[in-house]
Amino acid sequence: MFLRKKKKKEEKSIESPDTNYLAIDIGTELLKTLLFESTELGVKVKKVSRVQQQEKAMHKGVIKNLNTVIENCRLTINEITSDLEEEEMPTKVVLGLAGEFIQGVSIVVNYERDEKYDEEVTDEEEEKIIKKVYQQIENTGKEDLAKRTGLLYEDIEILHITVTGMEIGGMPVDSLVGFRGKDVKLHFYASFAPKTYVESLKKLAKNLDLSITAIVSQPFAVARAFAGGREKDFSGIFVDIGGGTTDIAVVSKGNVVDTQMFSFGGRVFTKEIARLMNLDYRHAELRKIKYSSNKLDKDLQRQIREMSYSISKLWVKTFKASLDMIEDIESLPPQIYLCGGGAMLPDIKKTILEYPWTRLLPFPKSPKTTILLPEKLEDIKDVSGELVHTYDVTPASLAKFCHDKITKPQKYS
Repeated sequence: MFLRKKKKKEEKSIESPDTNYLAIDIGTELLKTLLFESTELGVKVKKVSRVQQQEKAMHKGVIKNLNTVIENCRLTINEITSDLEEEEMPTKVVLGLAGEFIQGVSIVVNYERDEKYDEEVTDEEEEKIIKKVYQQIENTGKEDLAKRTGLLYEDIEILHITVTGMEIGGMPVDSLVGFRGKDVKLHFYASFAPKTYVESLKKLAKNLDLSITAIVSQPFAVARAFAGGREKDFSGIFVDIGGGTTDIAVVSKGNVVDTQMFSFGGRVFTKEIARLMNLDYRHAELRKIKYSSNKLDKDLQRQIREMSYSISKLWVKTFKASLDMIEDIESLPPQIYLCGGGAMLPDIKKTILEYPWTRLLPFPKSPKTTILLPEKLEDIKDVSGELVHTYDVTPASLAKFCHDKITKPQKYS
């Protein structure tokens, strides 16, 4: 008897063959675009393109000059689609959103199945439960955000409401369907944004002839994309340091419990270098990048280290103030993951390590700091070979969010 070799499982597209999507991360310094496919095995990144944003294109993570950003998007899209046939051209996009007014709320719902709890949960019952919670979040979440930000209720839009965890009879499950039990616990995370922010992204997509699959809070997407980040024994703090903002997501026992954002990113360092060294912005940015890679001569390296360290101490205090605002968590996770272009500034990591966290915040011990790269994200297959930088984590995470929404639409609203 001859044994036949098992065929390797083919990586089939979830939708029709060659259904391509775009993920666009409109960063303050770099605009990043991914061409990807959603397959049965996860996200398949085919191509990556980046373009330097003009200094006046963005402000604090939000689009300031829409026409400029649209042209930058066209440049990246043209680059990664130049060899595609017409039927392969992407028509759908997932977009990320950041900024101080992007808010989120974590909600845990406990309830008892009074009737027929000894019977299996059906699709209809699960859908009814989730829909009811969605309605409650829509009604109360917007009111809460209005109070926090001073915006009018009518000026706030829900980005997404996501089921981040389910339990029945004390057991974590991916879906309630098919399980019996009386006590049910559901974890939700809802993200909100000013309508003006969302409208600018809708206009951008319309000008690019793209339909929007999702607009997602960027720190939430990063936290959910991390490999193992949804496990019950995982907790961590994700910090995405961009050009205009720093985005934070806190995960406790596999669930995102809070997101915070503040307007302090890499541009502050660049502008200080430009001011003190009498350079234009672009030359100062290049000098900052070379400093982060230790590629300057000793004197220049020392000069920039002094000013960078001084600014980093201000940054870490602002970071601490944001963590101080996090509610409903008794102990902060002692593991910090850094991503984004600013994560490569050595003085950021140094000041985090030096800061007296345990005296000022509820950390059980001094937190460890790890640089997060795209290779640590879950179900991301990079066939382009270009997904290698800390600032590539966010666009890859947006693609992962899109994939999750396509494969499990019942968990996303």
